[in-house]
Amino acid sequence: MKFFELLDQATAIIPGYRQIIFRTLMIALATGGQPGRISNIFRKFADFVSGKSTLKRFYNFINSRKIPWDALWQFIIQKLGNPTISGWLLIALDDTTYGNTGKHIFGRAKHFDHAAKTNSSKYISGHCRVVAGILQFIHGRWACLPLAQKLFIPLDKKGKSSAKLSHEEWLKTKSGIAATLVIKLGKIFKHPILVVCDSWFGTYRFLQEIRKYLPQKVEFLTRLRINNALYDFPEDTPPKRGRKRKYGKRLDNIPEIAAQLKNQAKRAMILVYGKKKEVCFSELICISGALKCEVKVVFVYYRNFTFPLITTNLKLTPEQMIEYYSARWKIESGFKEIKHEIGALDSQCRNEMSVENHFNLCLFATTFTWLYCAKLKQAPDRLHPTKHSNSFAFADIRRTIANEIKTELNYSRRCPEFINSAVKFIAESIFARAS
Repeated sequence: MKFFELLDQATAIIPGYRQIIFRTLMIALATGGQPGRISNIFRKFADFVSGKSTLKRFYNFINSRKIPWDALWQFIIQKLGNPTISGWLLIALDDTTYGNTGKHIFGRAKHFDHAAKTNSSKYISGHCRVVAGILQFIHGRWACLPLAQKLFIPLDKKGKSSAKLSHEEWLKTKSGIAATLVIKLGKIFKHPILVVCDSWFGTYRFLQEIRKYLPQKVEFLTRLRINNALYDFPEDTPPKRGRKRKYGKRLDNIPEIAAQLKNQAKRAMILVYGKKKEVCFSELICISGALKCEVKVVFVYYRNFTFPLITTNLKLTPEQMIEYYSARWKIESGFKEIKHEIGALDSQCRNEMSVENHFNLCLFATTFTWLYCAKLKQAPDRLHPTKHSNSFAFADIRRTIANEIKTELNYSRRCPEFINSAVKFIAESIFARAS
């Protein structure tokens, strides 16, 4: 499917002159070449796409409350078809922070930066977003398609721990927001859900909140916290007064269990981080004290390091657990695509609607680009193949879109011969950096 055909179907939902502006923004964000500032997009693209658009109309569009986001995301979901992997809808969860400068910016707050370098501040002044996306296997590689997001503003806990927060307060935390996003996606897709997340979200309260509102089966796969208590199954004993035991004997701590099971480790070739690798692992089925249910634990051995994984879905094989959790990293690389390549960091917005609309546009452009890639008959060519991976990158999809648009402008528009060279020159200058 051609990029313009897909874009025409998406923009049919938007009425009037807003259609022209939305198309311009999608072309600019998807192909790149300039930062995502609205003024730069207008300067480079607007006059070329339509002479009737003005910078004021662009700013009014960004500040509008009438952008039909629900209908636009529904279009994406319909085009995805059946997004399940082995019968499960794989939902990746994580949060991302990005700084911004200026005064009176909606939602701007001080956030702890977990990924801060040793020589930089541990806190960042800006926005924090919780993002949920679905993991898809597209043309031989994993990708994360972000579908929902929400702004996180730190609570004034007044010394209270997260466990002591009321339900209303907890829903405003990162875990509460993440649960809300998963519930929203679960009500749309209605497939069995496997939430793939890091240990921050892998809690009992998070899982129970999702299961309370979704009728379908919900499980999750996460990294096992090193301080979690694991128990053996209770022994069968003659009936006595009182309730039956839920837990058996408490097992050793996580490093000791991993060392004990290393002698029984197996090896298999698994797709990990885009490359088939021989992975050494062992597995254990037990009861988790933190999750209060039966779980499967897989210990992955790499040199002198052990990486423990845990899932509530006992039917998952160790190979699936390792591959799915390694695919979770695509949401991290997706944040780089959204912020640095699409241009979420270049926002100059200040009030609530413009801040939200700008990030939603960047999110939609990222997912729309991946949707276009999924509709291609073959994978885009890798511009700079490496010894670690020859699979295409996000930039290769954007280059494919830019080349397709240039071809459409030069030939499909049927320009007269005497101005075709001028049109070609303009197209080359607009999409120069994306080529």
